[in-house]
Amino acid sequence: MKKATMLALGTTAAMLALSACGASGGKDAAPGGASDSGSNGGSAPSIKLTLEDRLLETSTEGAVIAHRKMIDEFKKEHPNVEISEESLQDATYKTKIKTLAAGNDMPDVFELLGSDAQMFVDNKLIMPLDDIMNQDSEWKKGFIPSTLKDFTVNGVLAGAPMQMLSTSLIFYNKDIFDKVGITEFPKTWKEFTDAIDTLKAKGYTPISLGNKDKWVAESSILSELGDRFTGTDWFNSIKNNQGAKFTDKPFVDALTALQSLSKMGAFNSDLNSIDNSQQRTAFYNGKAAMFFEGDWAISSLSSEAPQEIKDATHLAILPSVEGGAGKANVVSGGAAWAFAINANLKGDKLQAAIDLVKKLTGVEEANAAAENNAVAATIPTDYDKSKVVPLFNEYLEMFKNLEQSPIYDGQLSPAVIETMNNGLQDLLIQRITPEQLAKDIQSTYEGS
Repeated sequence: MKKATMLALGTTAAMLALSACGASGGKDAAPGGASDSGSNGGSAPSIKLTLEDRLLETSTEGAVIAHRKMIDEFKKEHPNVEISEESLQDATYKTKIKTLAAGNDMPDVFELLGSDAQMFVDNKLIMPLDDIMNQDSEWKKGFIPSTLKDFTVNGVLAGAPMQMLSTSLIFYNKDIFDKVGITEFPKTWKEFTDAIDTLKAKGYTPISLGNKDKWVAESSILSELGDRFTGTDWFNSIKNNQGAKFTDKPFVDALTALQSLSKMGAFNSDLNSIDNSQQRTAFYNGKAAMFFEGDWAISSLSSEAPQEIKDATHLAILPSVEGGAGKANVVSGGAAWAFAINANLKGDKLQAAIDLVKKLTGVEEANAAAENNAVAATIPTDYDKSKVVPLFNEYLEMFKNLEQSPIYDGQLSPAVIETMNNGLQDLLIQRITPEQLAKDIQSTYEGS
């Protein structure tokens, strides 16, 4: 399996070698080990760390704002450490990190997607964090326990979780709902599709969708919609190779339900040409009644949307599905992303990397995230609640009554996710049937 995985990585690297040439990745990193340390005016050693992530400086997400604050503080606290950070768009990053892995040219510290953790651990590209975290009990006990479980692979802690996400929230404009005569958010799938018909008849785009980067339809809709039909036990059977199949009727029914939304005109026609940030534009303009994203969009909406849109926006989750095996109070969620450390680091450079990861995932980061309306993987202890917007408080209140189901791209193998994400683009424009997509995913699952 390891050999096959490396072969897959190598193929990816060959295909994407040109795109990777211009990026810094691990190229700027000095070789690992204490010998990486130079001099700093004859006092503290000078250490260079490369950091690779998806946390763009232009992002308005609360988690990214908190990350920037922690980076600035770390630099002040560690003047002997130079950080060379490269932040990429989500899709570009996912490709880039696999290319670097194929060449065994990992950055010193990097974001790790949950579905990649097994592959990186198998190929010994990641520094196990178990002993490191056990040596700092204050750091370890600050984490929400389930987030550590999300990144434990074969008994190895692959990364330090950086967030606690709910990925399938529905942001809806209550003023629009009121105008078309929908007095409360639908509680059943039938009511939901009736509402879409009503919104469309009144000239609104019922759901603004930007699936250009492919993950939105899977991570923010299907992960939860699938659970409504299959229940979480089905997913656990898939993950643990205990007999469930993607061709099982409940999962095919979920794909059919998603395609039926597209067929009835629930989405904008350019859904495969715009991304998740662009899908919010129609909502901000009052032309779309809903969009699906995770809790990270709360802070973005709160800083980007006109005041009347902020005031009218509320949160919901998908309604129950008649005959479905899943619970109605479940939302897909989990840690999803963590910070990992290059397995080859040693000496002062390793210690600097550990200090950086602690800074980016500790309680200070959690407090900064909370003040910017985001949920970190660590429990906040002291933050200014006056900075929190009403929509974030609404989310926190709603979250008290929710359970979480796994996020597909946080748990399933990269190959399965790639087939699923590519197929969902085709499914949404009726280029493939639900039955065929289910067969394609199952075929990839059996071959991975």
